[in-house]
Amino acid sequence: MSDDDVRARADERRRMLNELEVERNQLIRNIETCRIRDIDRPFIGDWSLKDIVGHVSSWEVEFTSSLRGARGGDPAMPPVLSAEEEDAWNAAEVERKRATPFWELMDQLHEGRASLLEVLGEFSDEELTEDGGVPAASVQEVLAHDRRHWHEIAAKLAGMAGVRGVSAEPNEAATTTSS
Repeated sequence: MSDDDVRARADERRRMLNELEVERNQLIRNIETCRIRDIDRPFIGDWSLKDIVGHVSSWEVEFTSSLRGARGGDPAMPPVLSAEEEDAWNAAEVERKRATPFWELMDQLHEGRASLLEVLGEFSDEELTEDGGVPAASVQEVLAHDRRHWHEIAAKLAGMAGVRGVSAEPNEAATTTSS
């Protein structure tokens, strides 16, 4: 691998990690903007804000586990679920976490991201940025998941719930570099 390739991979790693930070920070800012009453009341559909936080943290655990498996030689992503299976899994996870206090779920959200970053740190730049590889695909899934939920919360806060589509495109702030 040439020096240019090494630099490009290192730059791509920094970009990916920066984007993870930007998207998660936006999700947390949107959560913190919500009213206290939204924590336990239906906020988006049947889910309260607490349900959304528990859901996001549960999925992050799944992706972190898959990355640990990939690091250990298991090339599988989390299993691809049908829409019905995913809905059932989401409902079961939301119900499992429903009795957990909101601030504990927020801690789980922060701890989950720290664990994810720790596992990502175990991959070389080449492994992390390989097109089609489990690490890069997992990062893209986590980014899209955070983005989908912060967009939903932002739309609800703006009185536009269900109106704003969710783009798979990165947050522009995450892709701009500063010197």
